[in-house]
Amino acid sequence: MTIKSDRLSECIRTLAIEEILAFSRDYDHTHGIISVLEIVVSSDKSYADVMIHGQWDDKELTAFLAPIAGNIHTRISRELGLRRTPRIRFRVAKNIDKKGDVLSLIQELDKQYGLSK
Repeated sequence: MTIKSDRLSECIRTLAIEEILAFSRDYDHTHGIISVLEIVVSSDKSYADVMIHGQWDDKELTAFLAPIAGNIHTRISRELGLRRTPRIRFRVAKNIDKKGDVLSLIQELDKQYGLSK
């Protein structure tokens, strides 16, 4: 990747996180904490894949977030002023290690270090 592509990926990541956070606050969903893991921008900058992961339910996650793809595209276009603004596509990240939810991590650290004593 080039420096421009890396910068574009980081800008898209920032805007996507803001939009996902605002959207997920407004709707009751079963996905838990939604994480944006990576942004993959095509070489011709026609699309950007937002690699996401839900804490509990990944099956319907892309369908849940699909309505905000246009909002992210509009914000990128308006704030970055690009000649060609990539279309946003949500993809569920496949090859990630499932470490568990935040609560189980806290409990594991509590047992390991005796934090609640």
